Amino acid sequence: MNLPIIIACEMSSSDWNAFPVAIAWSLADGRIKSTLIQPEQEWLEQEQLLSLDPDQLFMEGHSAKSVLHELVQDLESEPLYSADIDQVGQALDQLYQSLEGHNDLPLLPLRQLLEDVEDEVEPCREECQSLLQLDPGRADEQVRLWLEVYVRLIQD
Repeated sequence: MNLPIIIACEMSSSDWNAFPVAIAWSLADGRIKSTLIQPEQEWLEQEQLLSLDPDQLFMEGHSAKSVLHELVQDLESEPLYSADIDQVGQALDQLYQSLEGHNDLPLLPLRQLLEDVEDEVEPCREECQSLLQLDPGRADEQVRLWLEVYVRLIQD
């Protein structure tokens, strides 16, 4: 079974100057990779509302370079799909900017994958979220949720 690559990010806050603190993406075989992200020093200087301990991010997180390297390796020229394309785009832009690079990853809205079953998406998402007790605020659980929705509506 070849599944789409779905990506989600957690940000430090809902403010415009938030930075990515966690990222998760799926693989074509349905496995999910996720990690905390080590913040750049200038990100910490901008942000006042960080709900996570910065020491935890530094100790358990991975650098922007290693996160992007692994993500690009896993893509194999496949597009990335996201339920929140603006947030994920902002996060990827910040990761690339920290390396003085440019984000050119093929990021598409998840709704493109589900447009043929548009009326069924929200009820299925709610059911999956409830049955699996997933927190859509967490990147890894958001990816799992949308993979489940995709499999139920498209693969069945």
